[in-house]
Amino acid sequence: MNLLSSRVLSLALGVALAGLISSCQTTQQKNYVAVGNQYAKDGLLREASESYKKALVKTPNNSVAHRNLGMVLVKLGDYRGASRHLEKAMKKYERDFDANYYLGESYRAQDKYAEAIFRYKQALKIKEADPRALKPLTWSYFKIRYYTEALTHARELQKVAGQDDQTTIILARTLLKLKRSNEALATVRTARKSMDKTSRAFFNSVEGDILYELGDGKNAEKMYRDALKDQPLLAGALLGLGKCMLDANKTKLAISYMERAVRVRPRLTEAHYLLAKAYEPTDKDKALKYYQYFRKQASADPEFIAKLNEVKQKIGMLEK
Repeated sequence: MNLLSSRVLSLALGVALAGLISSCQTTQQKNYVAVGNQYAKDGLLREASESYKKALVKTPNNSVAHRNLGMVLVKLGDYRGASRHLEKAMKKYERDFDANYYLGESYRAQDKYAEAIFRYKQALKIKEADPRALKPLTWSYFKIRYYTEALTHARELQKVAGQDDQTTIILARTLLKLKRSNEALATVRTARKSMDKTSRAFFNSVEGDILYELGDGKNAEKMYRDALKDQPLLAGALLGLGKCMLDANKTKLAISYMERAVRVRPRLTEAHYLLAKAYEPTDKDKALKYYQYFRKQASADPEFIAKLNEVKQKIGMLEK
């Protein structure tokens, strides 16, 4: 989920946790928080979590423990727990970059993009143009289809993050959504010169999407296949290859790729629509299942809302 590597986040977390013990705490509570901080710096996140929880047993309103526990829980993937504790810490840490940033991360992981955007913006008021908050802010705007805002922040991110591969991918995908496909293609191809090899699959997948949008299905298919050689479970490339197979009337192959895509990423809305269309001639029950799932997802997604009337009619016919 996180846009930054686990290693970088762990280091940032360790630095953020240092030196935050309140003078009004008892000696015992100081020790619990201090031990938790040391565990977190050493990467022992579960042990850190337990230490902070012990501090909160004795002093439930301990803002330091709530803050530090919330940040650790983001790393452990307990995003609901993280947001709960970080919200409790906000009265004291409203002007703290890390508290706002990690609360934004916890919201984003729960698809609460409006709340995440607010927190990233608060963090950026404290540390202007900090790429750690600017990157997920850009991605959050992208996820809620605010592509103009996403582009503005992607350009800003490009200035402060240099040739960062993730920045290039966000920028290219945003340009593609804005129908600026040639500009998106130039962005990806220029950045390939300094691309890290670990990003190659993602670059290939994005370039495949751009080429497909430009009507070059043959080279798009090649890009998707190259992406899957490096990352066999890359959902976007699986979906893209499935679309290429549909265009080539290779329906069974298309279905196999797209079903793999939705197993990897169950909320891949477009894949459910295309699977319903692919199954409709031969398996009405599966077509109905995928149409129903698409309708549920698309009702809150402006990108697919135009298809809802068609899908509603299809569901009515298949349910008879």
